[in-house]
Amino acid sequence: MRFENSELRTFRSVVEANGFNKAADLLHVSQSAVSQTIANLEAKLDVLLIQRGKQLVLTDAGRRLLEYANDVLNQEQEVLDDILRLKQGNRQTLNLAINSTINRFYAPQLLSHFGKSQSALQIKVTELPSRNLIYAILSGKAELAIGPFQKHMDAFTTIPLFRENRHLVVSPNHPDYTNICEGSSKSLKSATLITSFLDTPEMRPSMQRLRDRFQSVWEVSSLSLRVHLVAEGLGAAFIDSKLLEEHPVCRNFTLIKGLPFSTIERQVGLYYKAGKTLSPCSAQFAQMCKQFWQA
Repeated sequence: MRFENSELRTFRSVVEANGFNKAADLLHVSQSAVSQTIANLEAKLDVLLIQRGKQLVLTDAGRRLLEYANDVLNQEQEVLDDILRLKQGNRQTLNLAINSTINRFYAPQLLSHFGKSQSALQIKVTELPSRNLIYAILSGKAELAIGPFQKHMDAFTTIPLFRENRHLVVSPNHPDYTNICEGSSKSLKSATLITSFLDTPEMRPSMQRLRDRFQSVWEVSSLSLRVHLVAEGLGAAFIDSKLLEEHPVCRNFTLIKGLPFSTIERQVGLYYKAGKTLSPCSAQFAQMCKQFWQA
């Protein structure tokens, strides 16, 4: 048994478009052709992939197939892009994924310097929550990432650059500001944690303990919006120490001390898929980053 890329492309289009008709429009084929492709896939695997209804819902098997489809189709697109660049005269692309802190404090200087030193260079930069950087590399959407390392990095080649501290903070505008600042577990339990990304307990059981310290979790990818929400007194958040020192709004936040998770220290660096040889421009960018933080 094997999958055809056309099957995977149709399946992914149905999921992304949330419907067979919309997927058919995107693929420029008939709705019946899309339906038949999905039916054939389910028959081939002898399992339901999509629960039909007003809203399409992926089954566990469907979610697993979508992960595989993303990997295969992204790799296919990467190869096509590489071949196109070769046809255009070997023009290189720096395909980079970064988190919001790197984007705010370091990316402008790094990319300005690198861009001036290169000719015929294409640059693709994507800002993502720190945890999502991993998925961008594994799926082939980016070749190189700069951000904090996660607990398990066995699937990556890592290049440490510097260490950072993230502190749990709250604004004086929070209605229970005094008690939260004193580390009251009861007050914290009634508060909201505002973060860029937090794994589900099923994916990372250790994070369940952090979730359970708060009433709710708001996942907000925009750094500026997270800062605004904290400033409005709507919740607490982990903010990088550099941002607390330099951002005019963050300087008004108060550190929540006395908790085992009040401060999180993280190693920040470059990483890419293990076993992969970096493209020449990505290797040059990595070398420039090492020199930048060693200076």
